[in-house]
Amino acid sequence: MKKVIKFIGTSLLLLLLIAILGYLYIGGFGEVNFLEHKPRPPGIEIPITYNIGWWGFQNKLNIDSFKVDIIDSKLDLFSYRSLISYKISGHIAEDENSQSYIGSVHMSEQFNRDTSLHCDRIIEITPIVITKDDKRSQGEKPFSFKNEYIITSTHRGVNRIKFICGPYQQTIELFQRK
Repeated sequence: MKKVIKFIGTSLLLLLLIAILGYLYIGGFGEVNFLEHKPRPPGIEIPITYNIGWWGFQNKLNIDSFKVDIIDSKLDLFSYRSLISYKISGHIAEDENSQSYIGSVHMSEQFNRDTSLHCDRIIEITPIVITKDDKRSQGEKPFSFKNEYIITSTHRGVNRIKFICGPYQQTIELFQRK
C-alpha cells in the first residue's frame, strides 16, 4: 500500500513539474505575461525619429489634414498599452533644382503641467522634409502617410492625450480600468 501511495504522489509531483515547465516554455521563461494584453506591433510607413537634426527645408511643408484613430485599446489592471494610428496629408513645394519628400517623422512626447489644457500629455508630430537634386521637379507635390504608434497610459481612469501636427490638434481619451 505504501508503494502505491508513493507512486501516485511521485506521479502527481512529476505531472505538476511538467505543467509548470510547459507554462514557462510557452511563456518564453518570463518574457511573456499572459495576463497583459499587448497590441500588435505598429505599422510604420515613414520612419520615426526622436532626434532633432538639420531640417533646413521645413518651410516647403504644408499640412492639409491630420487625423488620429484608436486601433486597439483594451486597458485594464495588467494592460497599459494602446495602439493608435495617425494620418497626415498635405503638399510639399518643390523648386527647380530639387525634389522634396518626407524622409522621417519627428515625435515629441511630454507630460502636461498646465491644467488649463485639460490633457495629461502632449505629443507633437512633425514630418521632416528631405530634398535631393533633381532637375525635373517643379511645383507642388502631394503627400499622405499613415503611421501607427504605441501609447502607454500613465494612470488609472481617463488619460487625455493631445496630438499636435502643424496647425492641427486632436485630443483622444483612453480609459484605464482597475
